[in-house]
Amino acid sequence: MKKRLITFKVTDSMIKWMNEMMSVENYRSRSELVRDALAEFLAKEYYNGEIPSYSKIKEKEQLNRQ
Repeated sequence: MKKRLITFKVTDSMIKWMNEMMSVENYRSRSELVRDALAEFLAKEYYNGEIPSYSKIKEKEQLNRQ
């Protein structure tokens, strides 16, 4: 499996919250916290490969079909 780096911007308040969560949940880094949160989100929201109709991913998918 080839790994890719993904970056995104967050607000200062989100960084503060992530730092607090690192302490509470015993994460070693914000990256580890984000990886776990994203994996959990994907497992809950897209577990059957079904993309919700309100999703930006769904919008792009429909635009590409046209």
